[in-house]
Parts: sequence; C-alpha cells; structure tokens
Amino acid sequence: MENMNKTAQGTAEIVETQVSEEITKAQETGTVDMGSKPEKENEGSLNYTHHFKNPVEIEGKQYKSMTFYFERLTGEDIEAIEAELQDQNKYVLTPEISSTFQSMLAARAAGVAADEIRRLPMRDYMKIKNKARDFLMAAGY
Repeated sequence: MENMNKTAQGTAEIVETQVSEEITKAQETGTVDMGSKPEKENEGSLNYTHHFKNPVEIEGKQYKSMTFYFERLTGEDIEAIEAELQDQNKYVLTPEISSTFQSMLAARAAGVAADEIRRLPMRDYMKIKNKARDFLMAAGY
C-alpha cells in the first residue's frame, strides 16, 4: 500500500509540474490553447512495407516483402491514374473507396504494374489496398 501511495504521489507531482509549466507559458504569451495537443516531431511515415505470408512472384522476381513508397507520389501520379481509368472507360468519383484506384495507386508506389497487385492473394491484396486508402485519407483526398 505504501508503494502505491508513493507512485500516486509521484504521478501527482508530475502532473502538477506540467500544469505549472502550462500556466507559466500562458502568462508569458497571454493566451491559453485548451484544444491543441503538442505536435509530435515525427508523426511517422505513410510508406508501407508489406510482408507476404508466402513469397510471391511479380514480374519474374520473388518477393518476401514489398515497400510501397506512398510519400513519393505526386499530383501527376494521381492524374495519370485518373487518365488511365478514363482510357478504360472507368470513372471513379471517390478514389478513397475504389479498389481499382487504390490498387493502381499502390502499384505506382511500389513501381510495379497494377495487374500485379490485383493478382496477389486476397489477404495480401486487401491489406495493401487498404494502406493505399489510408494514405489517400491521410493526404486529405
């Protein structure tokens, strides 16, 4: 019981110090921001490395894993995907819910043909296309 009291006391002291620092900062700046959280310096990469359950062959090479460099994509990539879909008489109104658009985006991020992504086992395909969707959402699409 004594250890629990010491732990609680230590936690209370940490919180008190943090509150004191926030009050001091508010007094210095004249503002109090109750809604924001401190930004993390590195939120983490939006790139994704997928590890296949079983090695797969893509374009004649065996892969145990594949990295999708979503952060390297540009607006030109998005427009190229849209143009390619239009050439196929396919129109996507909401790319963030289109499996076709997401698989094409993932393929571009990995530097492989979109058909190769579509040929993957369903479990791998779904994880990869969902990471493409997550990227689109994080990018503000």
